[in-house]
Amino acid sequence: MRTFDDVFELGLYSNECCNQELIFDEGDMFCRCPRCQDLCHWVLEAKITRDADLEPALV
Repeated sequence: MRTFDDVFELGLYSNECCNQELIFDEGDMFCRCPRCQDLCHWVLEAKITRDADLEPALV
């Protein structure tokens, strides 16, 4: 995923140029690197699950 692409999945992403980590949400747009301001590639490191998407605990 590259700078200015749309984000399709909530998660923690890292970029390849400076290894910066940011959380992007579905519908966001990948930004430039916050460190060097260059265009970059973003890699999904970890998916994040919203509380509303979790199943309720059985008591």
